[in-house]
Amino acid sequence: MPKATKASLQDVLDEVRANQEQIRGHGVILEEMRSQNRATIEAIEMIRVTVEQRIDRFEHGTGDRFTVLEAAVRQNSTDIRQNTTGIRRNSTDIRKNSADIRKNSADIRENSADIQKNSDDIRKNSEDIRVLTERVDALGPLDHRLSAIEPRLAGEA
Repeated sequence: MPKATKASLQDVLDEVRANQEQIRGHGVILEEMRSQNRATIEAIEMIRVTVEQRIDRFEHGTGDRFTVLEAAVRQNSTDIRQNTTGIRRNSTDIRKNSADIRKNSADIRENSADIQKNSDDIRKNSEDIRVLTERVDALGPLDHRLSAIEPRLAGEA
């Protein structure tokens, strides 16, 4: 193994100076990076504040609308329950009315049959009255009939 040669003091100083320049250069780069990081952090902070403000405005605006919607949904639910009760009641009434209509229709048919029978009876009675009227007319006027009967009644008395 070869033996390392000792560097001269001047070489060591030159190397230290070069390293110092590099260190200063790195310091400048490091400071530039820090400055850029601060600018980035500030920009992100501004974006965060802006986004939070937007979210707050959105929450406030939608919160009021949600309150209105919730009230409307509650009212609609109440109305639907009432309508459902009303529909059930109406369905029951409709079924009852349908049964009543069927009964009334049957009664009307029965009444129609009775009317027809009564009409037939009236026609028969009219015919009977006509026949009786003809027979009474054939007997002559009432005063002639009474005149004919009176002497017979007087003789019997």
